[in-house]
Amino acid sequence: MPGELHGLLERCRAEDAVAWERFAAWVTMRGRAILSAVDKLSAADGEDAVADTLTRLITVVRRGEISGASNAEIDAYVCTALRNRALNVLRGRTRRREVVAVASEVPNPDLSEGPALEQVPDEGPSQAARTIAAEQLGRAEKFVLSWSPEERYLFMAKLNGVSARLIQQTLERPPFECFSAVTTVDTRYHRLRKRLIDHIREAEP
Repeated sequence: MPGELHGLLERCRAEDAVAWERFAAWVTMRGRAILSAVDKLSAADGEDAVADTLTRLITVVRRGEISGASNAEIDAYVCTALRNRALNVLRGRTRRREVVAVASEVPNPDLSEGPALEQVPDEGPSQAARTIAAEQLGRAEKFVLSWSPEERYLFMAKLNGVSARLIQQTLERPPFECFSAVTTVDTRYHRLRKRLIDHIREAEP
């Protein structure tokens, strides 16, 4: 028999604002309860995992793709989604790694003229290299935070492997309400990526 959660999802699909608020509150409550037991997951990372999971669940609910009708089945589906997102955070710290990767594409003139790579002992990054990388990362993060909310969402979503179609659909809904063709998502991402790289290069002494 369909349970209370199934009825809540049906009301969400009918775009009942109160139902969406209840669903968001329930996911947040379940997320905090489930993720508090995940080892090495910080409170901030846990909040990010819950927020990311909720964003994805909204699309899943609208499509009617949550499997099961009973409270137990729906709860299991949501809890699995929360755990999987938390594990992805722990495995990758994807956002910071990808921003570092973008920053690392900027050539550093101080390190460009040196011994051939095969002649350098593999002793890990030097203190100078670590300092340069940390400084580039700090500049990159500060610059990304200066973008509009929709630009930040599009850029970070693409870095996390979210499809262009899902990004376009999310941007069309509150709080963004930014309408654009799905074909422009990749174009906008590459433009933002170029802006970030150019910004880091311009800041080089």
